[in-house]
Amino acid sequence: MKNILITGATSGMGLCLAKYMNQINYNLFTVGKDVKKVINLKKILSTKNKKNCYQFNLNDKKNFKKFCQKLSKKNFDVIFHCMGGGFGKYETLIKQKDLEELFNVNVGIAVEINREIIDKNNYNRNLKIIHVSSVAGIESTASVGYSMVKAALITYAKTLSKGLIKKNIYVHCVLPGAFEYENNAFARLKLKNKKVYKKFIKEKLPLQKIASAENFLGLFKLLISNEGNILSGSSVTADYSESNSFRI
Repeated sequence: MKNILITGATSGMGLCLAKYMNQINYNLFTVGKDVKKVINLKKILSTKNKKNCYQFNLNDKKNFKKFCQKLSKKNFDVIFHCMGGGFGKYETLIKQKDLEELFNVNVGIAVEINREIIDKNNYNRNLKIIHVSSVAGIESTASVGYSMVKAALITYAKTLSKGLIKKNIYVHCVLPGAFEYENNAFARLKLKNKKVYKKFIKEKLPLQKIASAENFLGLFKLLISNEGNILSGSSVTADYSESNSFRI
C-alpha cells in the first residue's frame, strides 16, 4: 500500500490526483491553503484519508514548520509537488519581492519538503518525487515571473535526480500544457472571460480543445511505478502538441 503526499491538493492537478489516488485506496497525505477547499476535499476522501488532509498556508514560515512536524511521523513512497501558480503577477518588469514569492510557492517549498523528508530518512525505498512544472518553463509562453520559476523547477528536478538516484530515489518533472480542472487557471478564465478562453483554444491548441487533468493520469501512473524509474531526471512534456519542444 503506497503512502502518497500531495501538495496543492485542493485544486487543479493536485485535486485530480487526490481524487484518483483516493479511489485506488492509497494512503494519502494532502495539504491545501484554502479552508473551504480543504473542507470540500475532505468530503471526497475516504475515512482513513480525511485525518491526513490538512489546511496550511505553506508560504507562512510558522505554518510550514507545523506542516513539517506532521511529515516527521510519515514514511512516503510518492511525493507529488502540485503546489504553484502565477498569482496574477503579470508585470514584464516584475518586482523582486513578487519574484521571490513566486519562487517560494513554485520551487522553494518543494525544495524544503524534499530536504525535510530525505534528511530524516522519512521515506521508503524507491521513493518517487514528481514535480509539476509547465511548458512555459521551456518556451516562455506565460508571464516573466511564472516562466522563470517553472524553468527553475525543471532545472532543480534534473539536478536533484543526479544526486539522489544512488539512494533509489527517482525524481521526475512533468510539463503540462494547457488544461482545465476544478479551480485551476483555465477553469477561472472560462468563467471570467469566455471569449479569451475560446480564442486561446482556437489559436494555440492544435487539437482545438483543452485537456483535462484526467488526461495526465496515465503518465503519473507510469512515473510512480518501477517501470518509470528509467525516466528519472527527465522533463516530460505532456501537451497534445501545443508546444514546439523536442523533449520527451
